[in-house]
Amino acid sequence: MAGARRVSRVSLETKVMVAVLVVLVALPAVMLWLVDRRMQQQIAVDADIALQTARGSFLQGLDGRKRDLISRARAATGDQRFLRIIRLQDAATMQDFLRRSVLDELQDDTELALFVTTAHELRGARRDSAPVAPEAFAAAAEAYIQAALRGEERAGTVAVNVAAYHVVAVPAAPPEGLAGALVFGIRVNDATLQAVRPPSSEILVIAGGHVLASTVKDPVQNSSVLRQLGDAAAAGTDPMVKLGGQRFKPVTGTLGSDSSQSLRYVLLISTEQRLGALEQTRRTVFLLSAVGILVSGAVVWFFVRRITRPLVELRNTAEAVGRGDFSHRIERFSNDECGELAEAFNRMTTSLQSSRAELERAMQQVRTTQEQLIQSEKLSAVGQFVAGVAHELNNPLTAVVGYAEMLQSGATDEKTRTHLDRVAKSAHRCHKIVHSLLSFARQHAPERKLVTLPSVIDEVLEIMAYDLRTSNVTVVHEYVTDLPPVMADPHQLQQVFINILGNARQAMESFQREGRVAIRARRANGTVVIEFQDNGPGIKPEHLARIFDPFFTTKPVGKGTGLGLSLCYGIIQEHGGKIFARSEPGQGASFVIELPVATEASALAAPAVPRAVTLPESAPAPSGASGRTVLVIDDEAWILDLAAELLRAEGHTVETAVGGQQAMELLARRRYDVIVSDWKMPGLNGVRLYEHLRATNATAAEHVLFMTGDVVSDSFQDFLRTHRLTCLSKPFATREFRAAVDKMFNGAKA
Repeated sequence: MAGARRVSRVSLETKVMVAVLVVLVALPAVMLWLVDRRMQQQIAVDADIALQTARGSFLQGLDGRKRDLISRARAATGDQRFLRIIRLQDAATMQDFLRRSVLDELQDDTELALFVTTAHELRGARRDSAPVAPEAFAAAAEAYIQAALRGEERAGTVAVNVAAYHVVAVPAAPPEGLAGALVFGIRVNDATLQAVRPPSSEILVIAGGHVLASTVKDPVQNSSVLRQLGDAAAAGTDPMVKLGGQRFKPVTGTLGSDSSQSLRYVLLISTEQRLGALEQTRRTVFLLSAVGILVSGAVVWFFVRRITRPLVELRNTAEAVGRGDFSHRIERFSNDECGELAEAFNRMTTSLQSSRAELERAMQQVRTTQEQLIQSEKLSAVGQFVAGVAHELNNPLTAVVGYAEMLQSGATDEKTRTHLDRVAKSAHRCHKIVHSLLSFARQHAPERKLVTLPSVIDEVLEIMAYDLRTSNVTVVHEYVTDLPPVMADPHQLQQVFINILGNARQAMESFQREGRVAIRARRANGTVVIEFQDNGPGIKPEHLARIFDPFFTTKPVGKGTGLGLSLCYGIIQEHGGKIFARSEPGQGASFVIELPVATEASALAAPAVPRAVTLPESAPAPSGASGRTVLVIDDEAWILDLAAELLRAEGHTVETAVGGQQAMELLARRRYDVIVSDWKMPGLNGVRLYEHLRATNATAAEHVLFMTGDVVSDSFQDFLRTHRLTCLSKPFATREFRAAVDKMFNGAKA
């Protein structure tokens, strides 16, 4: 283990160097990041400014070109030949004039010439190189044609198939009135864009996923780039794009507001030169930072080595002391802090040498205390386990107790009554056992009262009489007279005595044919001592120290849980007493319990059980009130059936609800004299149901009676006290349940 620690140990020199290098690397990195981010932001700002300027120039150039085209078209409408052909109203002559006279005379990019009459008759001509039919062009330029037929001069840009055209539409109006519209289609090509291209920029015209015209030297038809530009145009964003190996900042806009297709222009400003300068700056800063880190690291390493050298000697000496060599001393090697550290270390070594013996004595005491803490932790774990088991037993045990008592009260046959009496007694015994388990699981002072131990033992012997008799076990009492009472919970003590006697009976039954248990009670030094001595096989020495451990048992699998004696230990500890065992193999075993004698002061100081939580076992008889309405709420069906049957037998109208949500629906429909609700339920529990009633129906909230089979927490007890409510603990006797409901009928809060 020591070797492993030595391998994984990191020296002080390494730690200092790592910390310094981290700082030396982090500072230039942060600085480079900040400078780089600032420069990129500035490049983006400069590009945006240049783009806005270029876009203004581009749009202004387009407007000027449109004005020139409109002037040229207006001049064409004043041509006398054109006017004479209009008056002839001959379609073939008009088409021939447009092809031969108009298109042939125009030495530019005009590819289509159309004349549309006021009756929407189309006379058109196109150059042989034009990829668009006159009809398709007229359909794309419909908005401009309609404007011209209304007497307006219009110019714009449209996309037809894979070509872009400037559209010029002017009204043709000879002296006798408006005769139609003269429309020209001028192809927008690379040369057209070059004429209106702002300096230091590039232009693309895009429609339908194709580049229709471009000033870029290499035509761009890359689908991913076009998709990126198209998505940017649709979303209104302009990300950086890469074309022809250069990075451009784009801005997009629409050409022709009347275009049926998405005809857009993309104006690009190159940022390659600025980004290249930024890349060069990055490399320069990185190189300078690397040189600075290396130089600074070397300087720091030199000084760290001078500081850590004496510390290494101190470490070697400390390791010798750690191996037990307290005679080793360190010479003062300097007059600074390291020298003072050496002297302090020597004084510490002397002190350690004198304290070693004291430490060994303390370690022995720690081992003893640790064993006690382990025992305490085990018993604490048992409390949590028992609480869950007891809660799972309470609901079915409530049904056993209730139905047994109901059958016993209605039976007429003597034999049946005898059998039911035994069932009822056994059920009540389970009731008391579970109640004791819950008291132990709560981990607080039990419900104590003045108790005489012989009377409790006699009750236990009555309960166990059958088991002891059939196992041939004889019980001998040896009580001194006038034993003082103790302040205790009789049910919990019954559980302790039952566990001890049960263990003794099982041990003697397998050891010999006839067993004997001597129970002695006496007073000694302010305590009452109870001793149970049997003549069984005894307890092995290696088991004697573990018999009170949770889950420890020497019984075969399935014959014991190992919880009985740990439960006894916890109960006696809560009562402020002691329990221990004495035994020799083959000579039987003795269990001794010591409980403090009750005094008048302790009796007065005994904590009272909150009367809002439980009812006394001997509840008063019901007053006979009948004809009331009761709502019973629980998540267990047999609890609902039992409560309903008990209350209906008293003449009451009873409705049941499986859970709080169903109860809310019933409470919304009618009023109930008493509402009996379980505390813990899945979904809407009893407390939340009560809070809802307080907020919506304060009168109904005053008639709520809680019941629970769980361990009642301190917070729930405070809740009961605050609202002066009653909680009936499961399992309960039928008499207790009826009495609690009867008190609620009378408006009395227990």
